[in-house]
Amino acid sequence: MPGPEEQPAHTVENSESARELRHALRNVFGTIIANAEMVEEELEAAGPTRRRLERIREAARRGEALVQRIGANEEEQPTATLPEAKVPQGASNHPGRVMVVDDEKDIVAIISRYLLKEGHTAHGFTDSRQALEQVRADPFGVDLLLTDVDMPSLSGPMLCREVLALRPDLPVLMITGYDRHVSEQQLADLGVRALLMKPLDRKVLIAEVRRLLSP
Repeated sequence: MPGPEEQPAHTVENSESARELRHALRNVFGTIIANAEMVEEELEAAGPTRRRLERIREAARRGEALVQRIGANEEEQPTATLPEAKVPQGASNHPGRVMVVDDEKDIVAIISRYLLKEGHTAHGFTDSRQALEQVRADPFGVDLLLTDVDMPSLSGPMLCREVLALRPDLPVLMITGYDRHVSEQQLADLGVRALLMKPLDRKVLIAEVRRLLSP
């Protein structure tokens, strides 16, 4: 029986495709949940619409759990990453200017909405190259970089490296839907201060943003 290093190419490709599919599905369910929560917040009273939203949100959560269980059953061995952030006790709010970079428009919109509701300013970009040009034009116009890991043309790690060359003191928060790709040592070498997994928990995200913006 061939060892791991001798696995047929199609097996490796299938495994990669499965990971990408789970990543996409988690983002889909996360987007559904986030949008359902946002619409629910805008409803002033209970009623049929609110109950429907609750059912949609619950169905999406079951979908998330199923995708997670499938990944666990395949016994993936992810590289070590920074532990997911815990909600700090008594974290104070320090409004700041946050650059949000993700190639998925819905993710940028959802995160930006979360930040705006907390009093932060959100500058959203779906093209990481444009985000870099903005930092080059005004290196001190942002207080926190929040970026996805996997993006076309200019990946999160590449963007981080370029931005920190201009602003070494800038806090960086990375987000990812994959269970691998960036090791703890790679994150430390890049200067990344925290990593959160998608789909994002709003409370954890906001608490981590507050921590990174605290003096």
